[in-house]
Amino acid sequence: MIEKNNKLTVNDLPKIIPDFKSSKIPKDKLTEKWLTDWIIDALNEDKIAIGDILPRKELIAKHLGISIGTVQNAIRYTEDKGILQSRQKTGTLIAGTKDYTFATDEVKKQNSKRDVAVSKIKKYILDNGINSVLPSALTLSKKIKVSANTVRLAYLYLCDIGFLEYSAGKSGKKMLRVVSLPEKPYEYFSTTVSLVDTTVKQLSEYITNNLSIGDKLQSRAELSKILKVSIKTVHDAVCILEEKGILLSKRGKYGTIIIKMPQEAEQFEPMKEGSIFANADDAAFYRWEKIENEIKKLIKKEFKIGMKLPSLAFLASRFNVSTNTIRRSLKKLNEQGLIDSQRGRYGGTFIIDTPNENQGTVYEWIAVNSDFIELNKN
Repeated sequence: MIEKNNKLTVNDLPKIIPDFKSSKIPKDKLTEKWLTDWIIDALNEDKIAIGDILPRKELIAKHLGISIGTVQNAIRYTEDKGILQSRQKTGTLIAGTKDYTFATDEVKKQNSKRDVAVSKIKKYILDNGINSVLPSALTLSKKIKVSANTVRLAYLYLCDIGFLEYSAGKSGKKMLRVVSLPEKPYEYFSTTVSLVDTTVKQLSEYITNNLSIGDKLQSRAELSKILKVSIKTVHDAVCILEEKGILLSKRGKYGTIIIKMPQEAEQFEPMKEGSIFANADDAAFYRWEKIENEIKKLIKKEFKIGMKLPSLAFLASRFNVSTNTIRRSLKKLNEQGLIDSQRGRYGGTFIIDTPNENQGTVYEWIAVNSDFIELNKN
């Protein structure tokens, strides 16, 4: 059992630092080796112990004369070896020894979203028999239900460990190729559970045991203390429960409201005709659905396939709505295959298809029960 977490200082770190200027090894890899060698030697000499906490990343970066991002990458690589582990609201702990085995369950952490993406990518490769070129991060994100940014991070990690590599295609565009196939069956990878997934489950249980439909959910900061995770993790969990129709977030004083109990979300969704009113989702999302159709009209009228859409700020000003409303509308159009967003110097949102001619504006004000119509039609 770990009785305490001793906080190490910069003075505990080696005085001799890597030669970043003359070495051909990338700085993050060189820093990873420096950290690994120091931890193993210090553990063997009893200068540090399992469970000790590293100094803050910015202090390590200042000690080495490199960026915080480089230190962050080095720590991630060292975590992948099992030597370090990050712990919510505590820091980065010494977690293993030279053979990379964990000393205790107390320093283990939930898998990150990147870890989940890595597992799903390996499963995708094995399921589809892919041994050459992989799709873009945006395309794959839709297939494996992980955000495009998380897929990009997973791609970079898999390139770093030699699993994937980038190479130039015939057109000069970078193509991501599979260098080696996973050795283990994909079932091994498909069981990965992220910290966000665990938080979703815990938050669902908290709602079931303490709240009712119509109640206002506590703030992200309060839930962070209750569930003992970061505010960002709580935010991600709330977003997932919003997608499931359990929560509904409104701006201002209204906050996040319970509109369906978690156990009900797993049951069959009744048809709209079964109620005199449309469900809460339809009423709440009417505004961005309307803007979605307005953008479709704009595309049909003023744009051709391959052209770039104006900025979020421009569209928000044109339709007199917030940039967040525009962003949600564009996300829906992306899911429909009408637009594609690309990052980088020449990035932006591009038209890849034209909306159907019969696509009109959708007004989801009310859904009326057929019995109610029959009773009041005269």
